[in-house]
Amino acid sequence: MLDPIPSRLLKDLLPDLIDPLLNIINSSLSLGYVPKTFKLAAIKPLIKKPQLDPNELLNYRPISNLPFLSKILEKVVSSQLSSFLQKNDICEDFQSRFRPYHSTETALIRVTNDLLLSSNRGCISLLVLLDLSAAFDTVDHNILLNRLENYVGISGSALAWFKSYLSDRYQFVAVNEEVSYQSQVQYGVLQGSVLGPLLFTLYMLPLGDIIRKYGVSFHCYADDTQLYISSRPDETYQFDKLTDCVVELKNWMTSNFLLLNSEKTEVLIIGPKTSACNNLKHCLILDGCSVNSSSSVRNLGVLFDANLSFKNHISSICKKHFSISKIYLNYDLCSQCQMLKH
Repeated sequence: MLDPIPSRLLKDLLPDLIDPLLNIINSSLSLGYVPKTFKLAAIKPLIKKPQLDPNELLNYRPISNLPFLSKILEKVVSSQLSSFLQKNDICEDFQSRFRPYHSTETALIRVTNDLLLSSNRGCISLLVLLDLSAAFDTVDHNILLNRLENYVGISGSALAWFKSYLSDRYQFVAVNEEVSYQSQVQYGVLQGSVLGPLLFTLYMLPLGDIIRKYGVSFHCYADDTQLYISSRPDETYQFDKLTDCVVELKNWMTSNFLLLNSEKTEVLIIGPKTSACNNLKHCLILDGCSVNSSSSVRNLGVLFDANLSFKNHISSICKKHFSISKIYLNYDLCSQCQMLKH
């Protein structure tokens, strides 16, 4: 709705428009300036999961729709920034998503492999799944710019471009044919934009250094963080390291305007069937709330159990597909009955 012409028409006319488009993009990069019209977003609320209550506002994700010229500009910057990060080895090794060859599958395989190897050695592992509340929406722009300058090493006109990109942004909500008034975006990176996810991963860069201090293994997937540590059955006091790590992470996140979601934080104790891990319990204190270990947890869509047998996950998948099969079978029978009637 923010585009001056339909994007399909732009593509058809691209051979004639490529030179002026190129001038706009290059001028923005060389001047370190993002035009104001590129910084207006139409927010389309998108429900997170189909089964959630549509009347509950917390169940919606605010997806930003931007002008296509803005997306082209962001794509160019994202490509150059990604190349710079890769060339200088700045990215966090254990941060998946928003990066080539770093998917849900690779994150799950790496964590599962580590836990299985520990189990094969007769060790017990403690897995803690941390979740952030509205993480993209609470990013502080001043801290982000500081991160880009001092952690990433961006300076000059490139840093000026990011300052211009983050400042003086506006957005409005569009539902059906109704639109709200425009409000200024003072915090956060846009969900639905090209650059937003990449900037968020750079905002979270210090996280890995904090976790490594405690000798804890980890893997991040966007704003979800998996922490795990292994020990011999008679040395479970090692789990205290992970508890101390979570406390420091909580303090760091608070100082960076991020909020750990204690309600979605899950704890699981994993070990071989022959070990006493089934009778072992662990309690994590977060925001004054006790998070007790469970018999299974959902990790990036996969159900993990105490022995990593994946029986719960297989049962869940079979049950879901059986229900779908019944729906299609009933539909097919109804169709055949209608045909017989006619």
